[in-house]
Amino acid sequence: MSNSKYLYIDDENGDSEVSTLNGFNDTKITEVERFNLSNFRDFGNLKKELIRACHNDEFDGLIIDLRLDGSGEDRTEFNATAITSELRSISARGDIKSFPIVLCSTEEKIKQTYNADRTSHDLFDYKLSKSNSAPNWIKISTKLKSLAEGYSWLQSKQRELYEIIAIEKLETIDERIIEKISNFSVNYDFTHFVIKNFFHQTNPLINEKILAARLGVDLKLTPSKDWDKLSQTILDEIKYKGLFSDGWNRWWANGLVTWFNSISGEKLAFLNAEKRVEILKNKTGLDTLVSATPLKFCNSSEFWSICEGFKVPIDPLEAFKIHTTADLKHWQENKVISLYAILEREGFVDRGLKPHLSEMERIKFTKEEMGI
Repeated sequence: MSNSKYLYIDDENGDSEVSTLNGFNDTKITEVERFNLSNFRDFGNLKKELIRACHNDEFDGLIIDLRLDGSGEDRTEFNATAITSELRSISARGDIKSFPIVLCSTEEKIKQTYNADRTSHDLFDYKLSKSNSAPNWIKISTKLKSLAEGYSWLQSKQRELYEIIAIEKLETIDERIIEKISNFSVNYDFTHFVIKNFFHQTNPLINEKILAARLGVDLKLTPSKDWDKLSQTILDEIKYKGLFSDGWNRWWANGLVTWFNSISGEKLAFLNAEKRVEILKNKTGLDTLVSATPLKFCNSSEFWSICEGFKVPIDPLEAFKIHTTADLKHWQENKVISLYAILEREGFVDRGLKPHLSEMERIKFTKEEMGI
């Protein structure tokens, strides 16, 4: 697949929509074409047209506004959830191919409608915010291309489990994950599981910021060329290379622990950041790596997670679980927030970051102990 092609379904036709189309198309990575919704205000006719276009391979995926009831001439009486749910059902029956569906809406609409309806969260592969004033079109387009190519690859022939997650020794993965995936029969089950459970949560994979935290590295102070050499080249053997891996950079959490032990004989979790970085420098020759330091109100540098407020390393023992609508699996770790971020509420509440109710007493006790 050269450039992936997406249809953009929206009821508005203003400057922001034109900007969105240009933003994608200027990257030359993903081609996005506006879908003329005004010709298909009836749900049945819209469904027929999308099925027809799908059979003719006229698109690789859809980008769709959450609510199509705006003031534009393409205003309809149905929304993205209804359309997406119907298309997922049709593809599950095998009547059409499976393809990625991306939600694109304003933060206000997402908070009012999407976040309040948890049943709709399983329908979409990716979520874009129209409210972002400076989108990273290259990054977003790369993810959309990865989604389209991943869906196509998965359907091109019968795939084995080890191919989908690109790891031959399945016994190295939590057996509950293997058991879960082994029961899937519909392509979307695989895509949904990988995106929601592998990419959005911690364990069995970790993202770049958590990778840096567990290695004790300060990403802001370390030269990017040396960090890239460490994370992309030296640690290539533990990188996730399965479905959608070219859109999401992730590393196997267990693989990191094993790798560090193999080069040092040390247990990564028991060392502070300074010691971890010292070992990395000695073993890799990357002398410009800089060790991370604790946030305000924190003392430990035995980092294992990140503060979701500031996106910097933190020891989970000095952090607090955040409220989330996601139902964590047994093998997944809670996302956390620092006391500093909790006290500096402005900017974090708008992002939906707040401590879990079960943490309120501990927060109160910690503040009293510190005299805050």
